[in-house]
Amino acid sequence: SDRMRRSGKKLPTRQFVKIAHRWKLLSTVLTFLTGGYGTIYKATSSRGVQVVLKEVILANQEEEEVQVTRKEAQLLSSLSHPHIIRYVDHWETPDLLTIAMEYAEGGSLEKVISKRESHFEETEALKIFVEVVAAVEYLHRKEIIHRDICARNVLVCSTGVIKLCDFGVSKRMRSVRTGSLKGDPSHFAPELCYGGKCSEETDMWALGCLLHHLLSLRPLFKSPTIAALLVTILADPVPPLPPSYSAALESLIFSLLSHEPWQRPRARVLLSHPLLSLHLQSLHLAHSSLQPSSI
Repeated sequence: SDRMRRSGKKLPTRQFVKIAHRWKLLSTVLTFLTGGYGTIYKATSSRGVQVVLKEVILANQEEEEVQVTRKEAQLLSSLSHPHIIRYVDHWETPDLLTIAMEYAEGGSLEKVISKRESHFEETEALKIFVEVVAAVEYLHRKEIIHRDICARNVLVCSTGVIKLCDFGVSKRMRSVRTGSLKGDPSHFAPELCYGGKCSEETDMWALGCLLHHLLSLRPLFKSPTIAALLVTILADPVPPLPPSYSAALESLIFSLLSHEPWQRPRARVLLSHPLLSLHLQSLHLAHSSLQPSSI
């Protein structure tokens, strides 16, 4: 967020005591992001496991924004998947609403991409992408639309495992209505630009934008204003990939970025695509030996 800045300040003792009383697992806390809405802290449990505390200052927020954070906590607590950031706890006081969740040491995929000096190998990029698709397939199976799939909301753990995060604007399919645009505008599907409603298909378009960003190392659609951005999405052709990538991969991206929603593959179909299915089998083997960290 543009309103956020990095900080090395320690969490005030008064607030630390309040948090430690509510959640007796913390031993040290450092602030690493702060803004007008609140602060994100990195915390360490008594067992040495790092977590993140997302703390919202209620007095600084409109009621709608507070509800968004409450909903994110409730939704995250209902999810359990190897490629979705893990919920730990949440609590609320008269002043603060706090969510505790898994900490991803590698930061965002957006940051990883911005630091790249050369393109990813196709296999390397597909290993990253299939983990995001696996998370999205899980959400869609639970009838949840993420609505904000982008490189900023994909996190990288120290082991290289990819995790989807930020469920503040996610919706259950039965509660979706038209006319409510949420998420990163550069990843809006054409039907959203026309005022349509979000759906599994709009998430799939966003996955196409994410994959193109991962391969080209730059955002697919970019304009100085939202109005100009929507025109760009509707009118501009999708740029070709760098020549080092296969025709099959380019064809896959074009299918995800079809202007006709029904032509985009669903997440479960995408996972069976020959380019992704082999990586998916490797994931299943890896996950069978993983044990969740004890917080």
